[in-house]
Amino acid sequence: MNKRMAMWGITRFWLCYLFLTLLLIVFPAVAPAAAPLRLVVSDSLPPPYLILDEGGGEAKGLAIDLCRKVAERLGRDTTVRLAPPKRLPELVRAGEVDMVCHVAPGWYAYPDDLWFGRRLYTADSVFIAAQGAPSICDQCSLPAEVATVIGYEYGDRMRQGFDSGAVSRRDVRSEENVFRLVQHGRVSYGIISEYTFHYFAKGLRDVAIKGSVARFNITVGVPRSGSISEAELKIASAAIRLPQDVAPEYRAYLGAPAGPR
Repeated sequence: MNKRMAMWGITRFWLCYLFLTLLLIVFPAVAPAAAPLRLVVSDSLPPPYLILDEGGGEAKGLAIDLCRKVAERLGRDTTVRLAPPKRLPELVRAGEVDMVCHVAPGWYAYPDDLWFGRRLYTADSVFIAAQGAPSICDQCSLPAEVATVIGYEYGDRMRQGFDSGAVSRRDVRSEENVFRLVQHGRVSYGIISEYTFHYFAKGLRDVAIKGSVARFNITVGVPRSGSISEAELKIASAAIRLPQDVAPEYRAYLGAPAGPR
């Protein structure tokens, strides 16, 4: 009798084991959905990188679109937050964001805080001036005054010109302000992003690109103390294909001609 009960116990154990195994095969365990990645974008970015809805709707732009594409490659949903550029390092160090959009190692204040993805695209800062103004080549003298954005860096050549006093900055709050100053003849030369120039110069012939200032490799960054590893970020960002992986309204900027060098 005891032997029969022991055999039944063993048989029941294996039946339960097989039943549970079948359940796992038919209904695999579903892991809880990962929390959305918290994206942060500098609120000082000009169009087309950041486009604000004057009616208070959701912000959009090339920077947000590309950041979301990288997050998709990581299998994550996203939320978007705008912040002043000086607050970005503070938010990263406080663990309040998971990904910084539209960033380059050369201009981020604390590059050791972030893992940087593969280059997504290159963005040129360019000289703009009235259509008939002389171009500024690499060997040419720099203008005595240029309109610039407060706090922006423009590469080694311009930094040396500013530091030596050979070039004076006329600082304004945005690249749109730089464009308007040049357009209305209040300053001879300005420096803005090439894509921003094409955004504001649609249909206009009175302002033109007059030379290259600096070239930056644009990517995204994630906190080194966060949940995304450097390897994961490199793989996800390397999977982005441009211009086809961005929304149609931004593809023209990525394919825009560079202008005189």
